[in-house]
Amino acid sequence: MTPARIVKHVHNCTGLAGLLALSCVVAAPTSAHASTPDLFGFGARPAAMAGLGGSISDDFSAVHSNPAGLARARETAFTLGFQGAGFDLSLSRATGTREHIPQDIARGTVIGLVLPLPFEGVLRDRIAIGVGFYTPTDVVVRGRILRPELPQFLLLSDRTQTVTIQGALGVDLGWGLRVGAGFSALAAIRGAVVIAQDSTGRVGSRVDNQLVTSYAPIVGASLERGPIRAGLTFRGATIGRFAVTIEARDVGLPLPVFNIAGLAQYDPWQFAGEFGFVHQGWSALVGLTFKRWSEYPGPLERTTERSPEPPRPALWDTFVPRAAIERRWSSARSGLAVRGGYFYEPTPVPARTAGANYFDNDRHVLTTGVAVDTRWRGTKATVELFAQLHILAPRETSDGAQPEPASPTWRTAGSLFAMGTSLTLTF
Repeated sequence: MTPARIVKHVHNCTGLAGLLALSCVVAAPTSAHASTPDLFGFGARPAAMAGLGGSISDDFSAVHSNPAGLARARETAFTLGFQGAGFDLSLSRATGTREHIPQDIARGTVIGLVLPLPFEGVLRDRIAIGVGFYTPTDVVVRGRILRPELPQFLLLSDRTQTVTIQGALGVDLGWGLRVGAGFSALAAIRGAVVIAQDSTGRVGSRVDNQLVTSYAPIVGASLERGPIRAGLTFRGATIGRFAVTIEARDVGLPLPVFNIAGLAQYDPWQFAGEFGFVHQGWSALVGLTFKRWSEYPGPLERTTERSPEPPRPALWDTFVPRAAIERRWSSARSGLAVRGGYFYEPTPVPARTAGANYFDNDRHVLTTGVAVDTRWRGTKATVELFAQLHILAPRETSDGAQPEPASPTWRTAGSLFAMGTSLTLTF
């Protein structure tokens, strides 16, 4: 149940019946942890190139891949795009039939803007700002609560279901050295429901909910020496929590305060290093991303003060290798680019979490894309397409809801497919 649905349900409930109905949300289906940029990349070009681009980017996608790249921009550019992803996730007992885990199709719009600042003199063509937005088409933020013992893919299911905002500034220091800094923000929700008697003795409810944001820094640097490119980016952890408390006052029953809380989204802090070679229309990139998953706080919080502590998976840190290539052909009025890449995302989730059935798999990811541009009367229009195929390597995981000596085995596998398109106007 999404926070928006929770709020709507709360608003329509009155009296003790409303409290009891809402308390059932604790046992209803949540899992979701990380954002669209972290899962697919941000912008059509990085998404088509295995999430790389921090050493060569010059459009709005640099706000995520490497803010230093914004300093390469010489013209104002506006981007509008759309992307979607479908999940095919399945599990089975070691000797049983395979069953699919239903997941909603993730759809969202992407908006980007790059604006070089019109300074003169020594600062001419040195500083630019950029912003980027990802907005799901049907929610602002989604956080669902699944009982820990229910089989669930911990890090995949709702990672694309939250508004993400990023902004940054890039500066060209000269000698091929550029630096940049910015922020990433995730949407989250918090609120309170109070059920009490009014002055007439009738029991009613009062709802107070707020949409809030969680911020994290993004800083980067890039170096350009002839055909050689290099980039380094740090992204802070972004934590989008949802928390709704439900309190009953003077209703005749000694009920505790219910705390419906957990993670709607989570991106670990990470370092991304990249090295590239650019020559005669060819760009070849390799990179490595370190992700600090070991600081993951767990998907759930305690429901009441006396509730047992929910199981917390002991995630481990990961390294994600990436490689990509791009070929460009250009003329005075038009251009064409063909892109492709691969990255390997190892799972940070252990094969067993006591008291919970948290699943995740290593992923082999193939990416591809194309861009076509044309210039007319001083305005360049660029249409870009990308596609990604994520293949989950089959894995066996012990059932954490059972005592370890008698723990049966789950087998998980699947895939997800993402694609998107965008139009950029450059003035």
